Amino acid sequence: MKKIFLSAIFAMVALSAGAWCKTGNAGVVVLATKHLTPKALSVVEQYLGTTYEDDCDYLYLLQRKKKADFTKEIHYLHLDKDFQPLNVEGDDALKALEKALEVVRTRDAHSAAEVKKALRTVINLMLDIHNYSNIRIENIPHSHSNFTFKRQVSEYKTTTYKNYKWANYWTGLSNSLAVFHADLWAEDMELHHGAKFAEMSKGTLREWVSDNGAKAAKHLAYVYPDSVITLRDCLMMDFENYDMMTYAGFRLAALLNQTIR
Repeated sequence: MKKIFLSAIFAMVALSAGAWCKTGNAGVVVLATKHLTPKALSVVEQYLGTTYEDDCDYLYLLQRKKKADFTKEIHYLHLDKDFQPLNVEGDDALKALEKALEVVRTRDAHSAAEVKKALRTVINLMLDIHNYSNIRIENIPHSHSNFTFKRQVSEYKTTTYKNYKWANYWTGLSNSLAVFHADLWAEDMELHHGAKFAEMSKGTLREWVSDNGAKAAKHLAYVYPDSVITLRDCLMMDFENYDMMTYAGFRLAALLNQTIR
């Protein structure tokens, strides 16, 4: 009954933000905390406290305030046609994530400010690599460029989106999930998928990167220039958004548990 009630709430709140928003992202972190070891949880709370909305927006906030010591490429995964990481110039999401994890792992050798920054970076980039709009695949040009397509909005009507950004498509048009409170969002994901934590969080960071790339490629196979996105496609995208956020939370927990010992 509780599961049904919460799901109904999320379905009805049409004016709230979409899932890949500051509140939704914070819900992913709350979900992760439900699966942290006592040691990992104590370290996270020591540096970040128990609320995470500002932490989830940390890298973007630095960019907006022009205080970033990195480029926007830090948010993106660059993969080859087999979904293996490409060796791009500078830091991408994977390189920056691995560097931040090393700071967390060797936290006793770093200042509190450096560890806090590293934890925030890990959170931000684990969210980024599970968001299809940040995955760029070598042989799929429209995974990293604008394109024109049509979207069915009713049984008899379609709307054309010209030269539309892939990022805006995935985080906006493909996502009608409603999020209005981080804790409730986390509880809903836990109720639906908590029993599958071990299954959904198994593997290594680089295996997760390849898995995310393969999932994004399947989606991009039916969302491409001049395609028509059907009502059924839109419904399935909501499920994909929901599942990818759950994967992000579970894998974030597994990663922190492995790193903080």
